[in-house]
Amino acid sequence: MRTLLLFFALPTTVAAQPADPPPGQRLKLTDGQLFIPAGYKPAADGIELVLHLHGGTAAEQSLVRSGRSAVIVCVAIPGLSKVYADRFQSPATFARILDESKAKLKEMHVSSDPKIRRVIVSSFSAGFGGVREMLKDPATYDRIDALVMADSIYAGYVGDSAKRQVDPKLMEGFVKSANDAAAGKKWLVVSHCDLQPEGYASTAETADFLISALGGTREPASDPWAADGLKMKSRFRKGQFRVYGFAGDKGPDHMRHLHGLWALLKLIDE
Repeated sequence: MRTLLLFFALPTTVAAQPADPPPGQRLKLTDGQLFIPAGYKPAADGIELVLHLHGGTAAEQSLVRSGRSAVIVCVAIPGLSKVYADRFQSPATFARILDESKAKLKEMHVSSDPKIRRVIVSSFSAGFGGVREMLKDPATYDRIDALVMADSIYAGYVGDSAKRQVDPKLMEGFVKSANDAAAGKKWLVVSHCDLQPEGYASTAETADFLISALGGTREPASDPWAADGLKMKSRFRKGQFRVYGFAGDKGPDHMRHLHGLWALLKLIDE
C-alpha cells in the first residue's frame, strides 16, 4: 500500500483555493468546518448536510453553485489518503460531525430543533481514504444517502501489478454502494479523468471495476458538460449509479474535478 499513497503529493494544489469564499457563516468543529451559506433556511422536513473530504473553499463554492439547499462540513487534512483513513477509522468521527453540526445549527438559530434528514458524502482525490473507512461501518453506511466521488476512488492491485487487477477487498464498500444506487436505494455519482498513477489503480480503472461488478458497459458520450474545462468522453448510468469519464491525464485535469464538484452535486435527484 506504500505506493498507493505516493500520488497524493500531486493534489497539494488543493490549498490554492480561489480567493473569494462564498458569503455565509463558518463554524469550527472538532474534525472540520461547518459552512452555512448566506440566506440558508432548512426545509420543513429537515436539513441536508454535505460532508466533503479534501478541499475547503472550493467545496463551499460548489455547494452554493449547485443550488442545493444544504449546509456543508469540509474536512481538509494536510497529508495523503492515510490521514483521512486514520481520521475516519473510528465510526465516532462521523457521528461526532453530525452531532456537532446539529449543535452549531441550533446555537446559530438556524433551527430550534435541527434534524438532519439527508447526508451526502463527497470526496476529492485523497479524501477517498476516509470514505472507504466510513463505508465499513454498517451504521455509518446506512446513514449516508448519497456519495459523490470527484476523481477520488483509488485502489491497489492484487498479484502481478503488470496485470493491473484492482484489489476487490479495497472496493467492497464502493461496490455495495453501486449496487444500492443501481437499485434506487442510494445515490452514487463517480467522475474520473485519465491520469494514470504508477503502481496502483487509477480512478478510471476503479470506475471500470464498479461498472463491471454491475455487469454494465460504458457508452461513448460527448455531451456538453456544465463544469468549466471538463470534456466528457464516456458515461454509465444504472438507476441512481452514475459514472462519468472525462478527458485529461495531467494534474490540472485532476483538479478540475474539485472545482466541478458542483455539477456532480446537481445530478442528485435530477
